[in-house]
Amino acid sequence: MRNLLEWLRHRCNPLHVFCRLKDFGFSEAVARRTCAVWEWVYARPRVALVALATALVLFSCQSARAGHDHPEKFYQGIWCAEAGGTLETTPRQGLRVDCETAGHAVEFDFASKWAEAVGQSLAYAGATGKRAGIVLILEQSGDVRFLDKLRFTIAASRLPIDVWVMGAGVEVEHGR
Repeated sequence: MRNLLEWLRHRCNPLHVFCRLKDFGFSEAVARRTCAVWEWVYARPRVALVALATALVLFSCQSARAGHDHPEKFYQGIWCAEAGGTLETTPRQGLRVDCETAGHAVEFDFASKWAEAVGQSLAYAGATGKRAGIVLILEQSGDVRFLDKLRFTIAASRLPIDVWVMGAGVEVEHGR
């Protein structure tokens, strides 16, 4: 019983929660705000019991994690290592480039967030002086429609952005 209580104290510690939120891909600002609330709850045992029960229900199912096969960092690590780049560089205050290679400042995003990736990649390129790049993560065969939208937008606007794809939905894209 004592080991279970120690395990629960460790898992529910606000710093541990912060680290797990970062692992799930939350921004530092969102994770910090969430943990500030959690710390307030954690300091009050009765409220903590209700919050713990709620957290167990919400986080017990892996599929509840934004519905993705892997977090964005998983794809960043693989692609950036193969491209010989550096993960999470900070060219200026408040801006963190997902992967910086010799010639590109690259943004990673899941297919449904393709429009956000355009703006992010252009901001990275402006801050680094390198060419903008987007790695679009296609996890399902239906994600190809987002790739089509991205390519159309880049071509129609003549944007200086290179695009790469990865994920389980890539095989479908190459078969077109």
